[in-house]
Amino acid sequence: MSSLAMCICFTIGTGRRQKRLYDPLAVESRKEALWIYYFSGRMPETIEQCQKTIELEPAAGIPYAILATAYAQIGKRAETLRAAEDAIRVGNSPSGIATAASALARVGQSGKAKQLLNKALEEAKGQYICRFIVAVAYTELGENEKAIQSLEQAFLQRST
Repeated sequence: MSSLAMCICFTIGTGRRQKRLYDPLAVESRKEALWIYYFSGRMPETIEQCQKTIELEPAAGIPYAILATAYAQIGKRAETLRAAEDAIRVGNSPSGIATAASALARVGQSGKAKQLLNKALEEAKGQYICRFIVAVAYTELGENEKAIQSLEQAFLQRST
């Protein structure tokens, strides 16, 4: 925790919730945990933890995007669409937009998903994008050759 964040926490109080509100690393580590819940197949826990993370940091796009993918995974179309729209509205990262695109593709919104994936790839010219997430979106869209190319790019990103 930075000195400023620590100072704010101790000035306001030492409750856990207050600490998390002023510690940006706490939100970042929560995002990593959300992916762990998701990839371990624990959708109810993923949804619950996404909602808690959104409560702590409503302006973070990735928790909304992961929430959308979790809802899509269990077939909750309306909830998927709502969470994906929230991810797009507040999101500020190409990876978050690509994650929302993947969720939309899973629930049959291929046109919107392709549009979002293209937007994410365009934004990725100036920002980092996780090529693994792009590969998942391509897979959901049925574009397996592009998914393989993206996985190869992901390997190259991590091996250099």
